[in-house]
Amino acid sequence: MSISTEAARRAPFVASHQAARLTTVDVVLAAPGGTVHALRDVDLDVHAASSLAVTGASGSGKSTLLSVLALVRRPTSGSVAVDGHETSGLDRSELVSLRSSRVGTVFQSFHLEGSLSAVQNVMLPWYFRHGRTARRTAKERALGVLDLLGGVHLADRRPADMCEEDRQRVAIARALVLDPALVLADEPATSLDRDAADAVAGLLLAVPRLTGAAVVLVTARSCVAAAADRVVELASGRIVSA
Repeated sequence: MSISTEAARRAPFVASHQAARLTTVDVVLAAPGGTVHALRDVDLDVHAASSLAVTGASGSGKSTLLSVLALVRRPTSGSVAVDGHETSGLDRSELVSLRSSRVGTVFQSFHLEGSLSAVQNVMLPWYFRHGRTARRTAKERALGVLDLLGGVHLADRRPADMCEEDRQRVAIARALVLDPALVLADEPATSLDRDAADAVAGLLLAVPRLTGAAVVLVTARSCVAAAADRVVELASGRIVSA
């Protein structure tokens, strides 16, 4: 998928094996009585076709890091590149265009539309990106991704008729339907029991092998982190181990 012509002009592609790159990123947030450094001097390369687990105590900057990678928060200083596209010169609409085409997000609480079937939920990002003119292509793509994740049998079910593990399987498929370079997940299995959480984490960690996308997964579970290709630990907004 490509971003708009204007966005592409302003965010020239540089050949790279990185799905994302943060360079000396700081994020300073307003707080009662002053400011808080949510991220400090963060340098991070997210390699294509690999998994990266992000760990750290509550308040260490994990969610802020993901919001910067997701292009929903601009850093106070430093630079962010996604799939080789430098983002510092992009306006809001161009960031939205880049994010919708190159970044997939898996949410903690699924965010599935209850009135739609699984395959219709997976098709939604395609509609938002391409409109309804390519309905057959969208459905074929959605079914293909569900099949890749072992969920094609869920295609006609609505969320209320699925277990929580299967809802998250559908949510992962939705994040993949536009073939993103980068998939982000912030504690995606928090609401699941241990067995289901392990299954969802295993599915996410298999995405690089299945699709070539990079996966960045925030997790508090050491066994999940250990299964990732790399682990980064944050403390007080800084990377303290990588």
